[in-house]
Amino acid sequence: MSASFNMPEMESEEFVLWQALLEKQTGLWLPESRKAFLITALSRHMIEKGFTNYNELYLKLNTDSVSILDWASLTDSLTVNETCFYRETHSLNLVSSYCRNMALEKFQAAPDSPQHLQIWSVGCSTGEEVYTLAIEMDKLNLGLKDSCEKEIYFGVSGIDISYPALAVAREGIYAARQLDFVPTTTKNMYFNRLADEYFQIKDSIRQRCCFIQSNILELDAKLKQNYDVIYCQNVLIYFKQDRKQAVIEQLVERLKPGGLLVLGHGEVTSINSDVLTRVDNKHCLAYLRKDK
Repeated sequence: MSASFNMPEMESEEFVLWQALLEKQTGLWLPESRKAFLITALSRHMIEKGFTNYNELYLKLNTDSVSILDWASLTDSLTVNETCFYRETHSLNLVSSYCRNMALEKFQAAPDSPQHLQIWSVGCSTGEEVYTLAIEMDKLNLGLKDSCEKEIYFGVSGIDISYPALAVAREGIYAARQLDFVPTTTKNMYFNRLADEYFQIKDSIRQRCCFIQSNILELDAKLKQNYDVIYCQNVLIYFKQDRKQAVIEQLVERLKPGGLLVLGHGEVTSINSDVLTRVDNKHCLAYLRKDK
């Protein structure tokens, strides 16, 4: 940011207008406590676009005369993309256990038919969560081969609003610090070491993953597939309670009967759904969709 640019003050009434516009266009809800965060993000865009006050930028954005990239860039500034591999161990263990049990049930029901599992990471950021889930599924396959000489076909899809974050995800290259929680044997098996303490996910895992750019409010337009597991952590914190409920309803629509929905602790106080049953696990927040 230019040293000569002084961020103008933002009155409370002006902040309320920005709150409403951002929620309308992106679904994000910024509390008053994040006003300074909003000012910093807007000021960066004002410099890029040559605006001198918030009202000029507001009018431009509110006329629908800006590109999807402009909105995506602004939204990217307002969300936190910092993450790492194996961030939520308890949730990952739950997913692995669920998928193993489901695979065994499928093998028993149809021993001669190929079996598939599809996982969806919502708000996947720079891809660490997607690749962690894919690694765990590959480990599951190794165990299944040893125990019953079978394996599942799996895929992991990631969706995020941020173009820059998804560019990193597709490349699959990460600094060593982002692998701090990765077991050494896992790191050796699934990562290629690059120069300058960087690592890249091996192609065998990258080929199992895909990444899609979308606003979480437009999921119906981008995704038609149904999933066995939907993994949604550290996403709903950006929405008001009524919006959270609407997002969860969309996720449930994409969840197969008997499927697993994993949410972040503290992100949801209650869920109104006749088709979900809470999983008895004190370490993570998860629900199963009823079979019928």
